[in-house]
Amino acid sequence: MRTNMIRAMSGCANSPPVLARQQRAAARRSETARQLRETRGIFRDSRPAAPAEKRDEADLKKLAAKSHKVDAQYDPSTSPDIIFAGNASCALVAETTIGPYFVSGELMRTNVTEGQKGVPLHLDIQFISTSTCSPVKDMVIDVWHSNATGVYSGVSATGQGGLGSNFCRGVQVTDADGVVEFDTVFPSHYTGRANHVHILSTKDAKVLRSGEASAAAAATYEGGVATHIGQLFFDRDLVSAVEATEPYKSNQQQFVDLLEDGIAEAAATSDYDVLMDYQMLGDSLADGLLAWITVGVDVSANYNDQAPPAAHFTGNANAVDGSNSSPTTSALGAPGSVFTTEHRIVRLGKFKTT
Repeated sequence: MRTNMIRAMSGCANSPPVLARQQRAAARRSETARQLRETRGIFRDSRPAAPAEKRDEADLKKLAAKSHKVDAQYDPSTSPDIIFAGNASCALVAETTIGPYFVSGELMRTNVTEGQKGVPLHLDIQFISTSTCSPVKDMVIDVWHSNATGVYSGVSATGQGGLGSNFCRGVQVTDADGVVEFDTVFPSHYTGRANHVHILSTKDAKVLRSGEASAAAAATYEGGVATHIGQLFFDRDLVSAVEATEPYKSNQQQFVDLLEDGIAEAAATSDYDVLMDYQMLGDSLADGLLAWITVGVDVSANYNDQAPPAAHFTGNANAVDGSNSSPTTSALGAPGSVFTTEHRIVRLGKFKTT
Protein backbone atom coordinates (compact mmCIF):
# COMPACT_ATOMS: atom_id res chain seq x y z
CA MET A 1 0.00 0.00 0.00
CA ARG A 2 2.72 2.46 1.02
CA THR A 3 4.87 1.60 -2.02
CA ASN A 4 1.98 2.15 -4.40
CA MET A 5 1.09 5.44 -2.72
CA ILE A 6 4.63 6.76 -2.98
CA ARG A 7 4.87 5.71 -6.63
CA ALA A 8 1.58 7.48 -7.39
CA MET A 9 2.78 10.66 -5.72
CA SER A 10 6.12 10.83 -7.48
CA GLY A 11 4.48 12.00 -10.69
CA CYS A 12 2.91 15.09 -9.13
CA ALA A 13 5.85 16.22 -7.00
CA ASN A 14 6.93 18.91 -9.47
CA SER A 15 3.56 19.74 -10.99
CA PRO A 16 2.57 23.44 -11.24
CA PRO A 17 -0.11 23.17 -8.50
CA VAL A 18 2.36 21.58 -6.08
CA LEU A 19 5.07 24.13 -6.84
CA ALA A 20 2.54 26.95 -6.36
CA ARG A 21 1.48 25.44 -3.03
CA GLN A 22 5.11 25.30 -1.90
CA GLN A 23 5.62 28.95 -2.86
CA ARG A 24 2.53 29.94 -0.88
CA ALA A 25 3.82 27.99 2.10
CA ALA A 26 7.19 29.74 1.95
CA ALA A 27 5.54 33.15 1.71
CA ARG A 28 3.18 32.35 4.59
CA ARG A 29 5.95 31.15 6.89
CA SER A 30 8.14 34.14 6.02
CA GLU A 31 5.30 36.55 6.83
CA THR A 32 4.52 34.64 10.04
CA ALA A 33 8.12 35.02 11.17
CA ARG A 34 8.00 38.74 10.40
CA GLN A 35 4.76 39.23 12.32
CA LEU A 36 5.99 37.24 15.32
CA ARG A 37 9.16 39.32 15.47
CA GLU A 38 7.19 42.55 15.21
CA THR A 39 4.74 41.47 17.92
CA ARG A 40 7.59 40.53 20.27
CA GLY A 41 9.68 43.60 19.53
CA ILE A 42 12.38 41.67 17.70
CA PHE A 43 13.57 43.72 14.74
CA ARG A 44 16.97 42.13 14.22
CA ASP A 45 17.54 40.44 10.88
CA SER A 46 21.32 40.90 10.81
CA ARG A 47 22.32 37.29 11.28
CA PRO A 48 21.42 34.23 9.18
CA ALA A 49 18.15 32.78 10.38
CA ALA A 50 17.27 29.62 8.52
CA PRO A 51 15.83 26.21 9.21
CA ALA A 52 17.65 22.97 9.42
CA GLU A 53 18.29 21.63 5.93
CA LYS A 54 15.65 19.42 4.42
CA ARG A 55 16.08 15.81 5.49
CA ASP A 56 15.06 12.64 3.70
CA GLU A 57 17.23 9.77 5.03
CA ALA A 58 15.37 6.60 5.96
CA ASP A 59 16.93 5.94 9.33
CA LEU A 60 16.14 8.08 12.38
CA LYS A 61 19.76 7.86 13.46
CA LYS A 62 20.88 9.41 10.18
CA LEU A 63 18.25 12.12 10.49
CA ALA A 64 19.30 12.97 14.02
CA ALA A 65 23.02 12.94 13.19
CA LYS A 66 22.74 15.74 10.66
CA SER A 67 23.89 19.21 11.67
CA HIS A 68 20.85 21.46 12.01
CA LYS A 69 22.61 24.59 13.21
CA VAL A 70 20.51 27.32 11.63
CA ASP A 71 23.37 29.84 11.30
CA ALA A 72 25.38 27.53 9.06
CA GLN A 73 22.92 27.04 6.21
CA TYR A 74 22.08 30.36 4.54
CA ASP A 75 22.91 34.03 4.61
CA PRO A 76 20.41 36.90 5.14
CA SER A 77 19.98 37.38 1.39
CA THR A 78 18.70 33.85 0.85
CA SER A 79 15.24 33.77 -0.74
CA PRO A 80 12.30 32.91 1.53
CA ASP A 81 11.36 30.29 -1.07
CA ILE A 82 14.45 28.38 0.03
CA ILE A 83 14.45 29.20 3.72
CA PHE A 84 10.81 28.39 4.40
CA ALA A 85 10.13 25.64 1.87
CA GLY A 86 10.59 22.86 4.41
CA ASN A 87 9.82 19.22 3.74
CA ALA A 88 7.88 19.46 0.48
CA SER A 89 7.30 15.73 0.29
CA CYS A 90 3.83 14.23 -0.15
CA ALA A 91 5.05 10.99 1.41
CA LEU A 92 2.53 8.90 3.27
CA VAL A 93 3.23 9.46 6.96
CA ALA A 94 3.45 6.46 9.24
CA GLU A 95 0.70 6.20 11.85
CA THR A 96 1.71 6.27 15.51
CA THR A 97 -0.04 5.54 18.78
CA ILE A 98 -2.63 8.02 20.05
CA GLY A 99 -1.02 7.74 23.50
CA PRO A 100 -2.78 7.74 26.88
CA TYR A 101 -3.50 11.49 27.11
CA PHE A 102 -5.75 12.36 24.17
CA VAL A 103 -8.73 14.50 25.29
CA SER A 104 -11.67 14.82 22.90
CA GLY A 105 -13.85 17.91 22.51
CA GLU A 106 -11.12 20.50 22.98
CA LEU A 107 -11.64 24.17 22.06
CA MET A 108 -10.95 25.50 18.59
CA ARG A 109 -8.32 28.18 19.19
CA THR A 110 -4.92 29.24 17.91
CA ASN A 111 -3.25 30.03 21.25
CA VAL A 112 -3.05 27.00 23.53
CA THR A 113 -0.43 28.37 25.92
CA GLU A 114 -2.83 28.94 28.87
CA GLY A 115 -0.18 30.91 30.77
CA GLN A 116 2.38 28.09 30.71
CA LYS A 117 6.03 29.14 31.02
CA GLY A 118 8.56 27.99 28.47
CA VAL A 119 10.13 28.73 25.10
CA PRO A 120 7.43 30.26 22.83
CA LEU A 121 6.68 27.99 19.88
CA HIS A 122 4.61 28.81 16.78
CA LEU A 123 3.56 25.70 14.84
CA ASP A 124 2.76 25.75 11.11
CA ILE A 125 1.45 22.33 10.02
CA GLN A 126 0.29 21.65 6.48
CA PHE A 127 -1.73 18.56 5.50
CA ILE A 128 -1.44 17.17 1.97
CA SER A 129 -3.42 14.37 0.34
CA THR A 130 -1.08 11.56 -0.63
CA SER A 131 -3.33 10.56 -3.54
CA THR A 132 -3.35 13.99 -5.23
CA CYS A 133 -0.56 16.00 -3.56
CA SER A 134 -3.22 18.67 -2.98
CA PRO A 135 -3.86 20.48 0.31
CA VAL A 136 -6.60 18.97 2.46
CA LYS A 137 -8.97 21.75 3.53
CA ASP A 138 -11.76 21.73 6.14
CA MET A 139 -10.14 18.95 8.15
CA VAL A 140 -10.18 19.19 11.95
CA ILE A 141 -6.74 19.01 13.58
CA ASP A 142 -6.18 18.25 17.27
CA VAL A 143 -2.80 19.21 18.74
CA TRP A 144 -1.64 18.32 22.24
CA HIS A 145 1.65 17.93 24.10
CA SER A 146 3.26 18.17 27.52
CA ASN A 147 4.31 21.44 29.13
CA ALA A 148 7.85 22.54 30.03
CA THR A 149 8.09 20.03 32.88
CA GLY A 150 6.68 17.03 31.04
CA VAL A 151 3.10 17.31 32.36
CA TYR A 152 -0.10 16.86 30.35
CA SER A 153 -3.32 18.73 31.03
CA GLY A 154 -6.83 17.37 30.92
CA VAL A 155 -6.32 13.90 32.39
CA SER A 156 -6.46 12.53 35.92
CA ALA A 157 -3.47 10.20 35.66
CA THR A 158 -0.99 10.48 38.52
CA GLY A 159 1.46 13.35 38.01
CA GLN A 160 -0.55 15.00 35.22
CA GLY A 161 -2.43 18.31 35.23
CA GLY A 162 -5.86 16.95 36.17
CA LEU A 163 -9.34 17.17 34.66
CA GLY A 164 -9.59 20.89 35.45
CA SER A 165 -6.88 21.97 32.99
CA ASN A 166 -6.43 22.22 29.22
CA PHE A 167 -3.06 23.89 28.60
CA CYS A 168 -1.12 22.87 25.47
CA ARG A 169 -4.25 21.50 23.80
CA GLY A 170 -6.37 22.89 20.99
CA VAL A 171 -8.13 22.38 17.70
CA GLN A 172 -8.09 24.16 14.35
CA VAL A 173 -9.67 23.52 10.93
CA THR A 174 -7.33 23.43 7.94
CA ASP A 175 -7.61 26.34 5.51
CA ALA A 176 -7.60 26.24 1.71
CA ASP A 177 -3.88 25.36 1.77
CA GLY A 178 -4.40 22.58 4.32
CA VAL A 179 -2.74 24.63 7.07
CA VAL A 180 -3.30 25.03 10.80
CA GLU A 181 -1.20 27.27 13.08
CA PHE A 182 -0.87 27.22 16.86
CA ASP A 183 0.95 29.29 19.47
CA THR A 184 2.21 27.24 22.39
CA VAL A 185 5.39 26.46 24.37
CA PHE A 186 8.09 23.97 23.45
CA PRO A 187 7.25 20.57 24.99
CA SER A 188 9.56 18.88 27.44
CA HIS A 189 10.47 15.21 27.76
CA TYR A 190 8.90 12.82 30.22
CA THR A 191 9.45 9.26 31.40
CA GLY A 192 9.99 7.02 28.39
CA ARG A 193 9.43 9.75 25.78
CA ALA A 194 11.49 12.35 23.95
CA ASN A 195 10.11 15.86 23.28
CA HIS A 196 7.20 15.63 20.82
CA VAL A 197 3.83 17.01 19.71
CA HIS A 198 0.75 14.86 19.04
CA ILE A 199 -1.50 15.51 16.04
CA LEU A 200 -4.81 13.94 15.05
CA SER A 201 -6.59 14.76 11.78
CA THR A 202 -10.34 14.21 11.43
CA LYS A 203 -12.46 14.63 8.31
CA ASP A 204 -16.25 15.07 8.11
CA ALA A 205 -16.53 16.17 11.74
CA LYS A 206 -19.53 18.16 12.99
CA VAL A 207 -18.46 21.58 14.26
CA LEU A 208 -20.28 22.59 17.44
CA ARG A 209 -20.57 26.30 18.17
CA SER A 210 -21.48 28.17 21.33
CA GLY A 211 -24.87 29.83 21.43
CA GLU A 212 -23.37 33.28 20.91
CA ALA A 213 -20.50 32.40 18.62
CA SER A 214 -20.35 33.14 14.92
CA ALA A 215 -18.93 30.84 12.28
CA ALA A 216 -15.53 32.43 12.90
CA ALA A 217 -15.61 31.49 16.58
CA ALA A 218 -16.20 27.75 16.49
CA ALA A 219 -16.05 26.10 19.90
CA THR A 220 -15.37 22.41 19.39
CA TYR A 221 -16.38 19.40 17.30
CA GLU A 222 -17.69 15.85 17.46
CA GLY A 223 -17.71 12.77 15.27
CA GLY A 224 -15.91 12.41 11.97
CA VAL A 225 -13.29 9.99 10.69
CA ALA A 226 -9.72 9.96 12.00
CA THR A 227 -7.44 9.99 8.96
CA HIS A 228 -4.06 10.34 10.66
CA ILE A 229 -2.58 9.84 14.11
CA GLY A 230 0.92 11.26 14.32
CA GLN A 231 3.69 12.69 16.43
CA LEU A 232 6.20 15.41 15.53
CA PHE A 233 9.75 15.65 16.86
CA PHE A 234 12.58 18.17 17.11
CA ASP A 235 16.29 18.54 16.37
CA ARG A 236 18.45 17.12 19.17
CA ASP A 237 20.62 20.24 19.38
CA LEU A 238 17.51 22.38 19.74
CA VAL A 239 16.14 20.11 22.46
CA SER A 240 19.44 20.28 24.36
CA ALA A 241 19.44 24.08 24.21
CA VAL A 242 15.83 24.33 25.35
CA GLU A 243 16.23 21.79 28.15
CA ALA A 244 19.13 23.83 29.57
CA THR A 245 16.74 26.73 30.33
CA GLU A 246 14.07 27.23 32.98
CA PRO A 247 11.54 25.86 33.68
CA TYR A 248 12.75 22.86 31.68
CA LYS A 249 15.69 22.36 34.04
CA SER A 250 13.24 21.74 36.88
CA ASN A 251 11.75 18.71 35.10
CA GLN A 252 12.73 15.82 37.38
CA GLN A 253 11.68 13.07 34.99
CA GLN A 254 14.45 11.07 33.34
CA PHE A 255 15.54 12.64 30.07
CA VAL A 256 14.89 10.59 26.93
CA ASP A 257 16.96 11.26 23.82
CA LEU A 258 15.34 11.21 20.38
CA LEU A 259 17.33 8.09 19.46
CA GLU A 260 15.95 6.31 22.53
CA ASP A 261 12.34 6.99 21.60
CA GLY A 262 10.88 3.90 19.94
CA ILE A 263 7.89 5.77 18.54
CA ALA A 264 10.13 8.29 16.78
CA GLU A 265 12.16 5.46 15.30
CA ALA A 266 9.03 3.72 14.01
CA ALA A 267 7.62 6.93 12.50
CA ALA A 268 10.72 8.03 10.56
CA THR A 269 10.89 6.61 7.04
CA SER A 270 12.97 7.01 3.89
CA ASP A 271 10.19 9.19 2.47
CA TYR A 272 9.19 11.25 5.48
CA ASP A 273 11.14 13.10 8.14
CA VAL A 274 9.35 13.42 11.50
CA LEU A 275 11.63 16.26 12.67
CA MET A 276 10.16 19.74 12.22
CA ASP A 277 12.06 22.44 10.37
CA TYR A 278 12.48 25.52 12.55
CA GLN A 279 13.81 29.04 12.79
CA MET A 280 14.84 31.03 15.82
CA LEU A 281 13.02 34.35 15.83
CA GLY A 282 15.79 36.17 17.65
CA ASP A 283 19.20 35.69 19.24
CA SER A 284 17.70 34.02 22.31
CA LEU A 285 15.36 31.09 22.74
CA ALA A 286 13.24 33.40 24.87
CA ASP A 287 12.39 35.25 21.64
CA GLY A 288 10.63 32.13 20.43
CA LEU A 289 10.69 29.61 17.59
CA LEU A 290 8.78 29.10 14.35
CA ALA A 291 8.52 25.40 13.41
CA TRP A 292 6.85 23.86 10.38
CA ILE A 293 6.23 20.57 8.65
CA THR A 294 4.18 19.07 5.80
CA VAL A 295 2.18 15.94 6.66
CA GLY A 296 1.03 13.50 3.98
CA VAL A 297 -2.35 11.96 4.81
CA ASP A 298 -4.37 9.18 3.21
CA VAL A 299 -7.79 10.84 3.34
CA SER A 300 -9.50 7.50 2.65
CA ALA A 301 -8.13 5.98 5.86
CA ASN A 302 -10.19 5.36 9.00
CA TYR A 303 -8.34 5.13 12.31
CA ASN A 304 -11.29 5.74 14.63
CA ASP A 305 -10.73 2.46 16.44
CA GLN A 306 -7.17 3.58 17.24
CA ALA A 307 -8.10 6.99 18.67
CA PRO A 308 -10.00 6.43 21.93
CA PRO A 309 -9.84 9.43 24.33
CA ALA A 310 -8.76 9.29 27.96
CA ALA A 311 -11.14 12.15 28.84
CA HIS A 312 -13.62 14.54 27.26
CA PHE A 313 -13.58 18.34 27.49
CA THR A 314 -16.75 19.98 28.88
CA GLY A 315 -15.39 23.44 29.67
CA ASN A 316 -16.19 27.07 28.94
CA ALA A 317 -16.86 27.42 25.21
CA ASN A 318 -16.34 31.19 25.32
CA ALA A 319 -12.70 30.92 26.40
CA VAL A 320 -10.51 30.99 23.30
CA ASP A 321 -7.03 31.94 22.13
CA GLY A 322 -5.15 31.20 25.30
CA SER A 323 -7.44 32.79 27.87
CA ASN A 324 -7.93 31.04 31.20
CA SER A 325 -10.96 28.94 30.43
CA SER A 326 -11.41 27.29 33.85
CA PRO A 327 -12.38 24.13 31.98
CA THR A 328 -13.82 20.87 33.12
CA THR A 329 -13.04 17.52 31.59
CA SER A 330 -14.96 14.33 32.19
CA ALA A 331 -13.03 11.16 32.83
CA LEU A 332 -13.89 8.28 30.54
CA GLY A 333 -12.41 5.48 32.56
CA ALA A 334 -8.93 4.15 32.01
CA PRO A 335 -6.82 5.51 29.16
CA GLY A 336 -7.96 3.83 25.96
CA SER A 337 -11.59 3.46 27.00
CA VAL A 338 -14.29 4.04 24.40
CA PHE A 339 -17.33 6.27 24.87
CA THR A 340 -20.59 6.44 22.97
CA THR A 341 -22.28 9.12 20.90
CA GLU A 342 -24.81 9.54 23.72
CA HIS A 343 -22.00 10.54 26.09
CA ARG A 344 -20.87 13.18 23.62
CA ILE A 345 -24.35 14.64 23.27
CA VAL A 346 -24.83 14.94 27.02
CA ARG A 347 -21.48 16.55 27.63
CA LEU A 348 -21.84 18.94 24.73
CA GLY A 349 -25.39 19.88 25.58
CA LYS A 350 -24.49 23.56 26.09
CA PHE A 351 -23.55 23.96 22.41
CA LYS A 352 -25.76 24.42 19.40
CA THR A 353 -25.01 22.55 16.22
CA THR A 354 -24.84 24.36 12.90
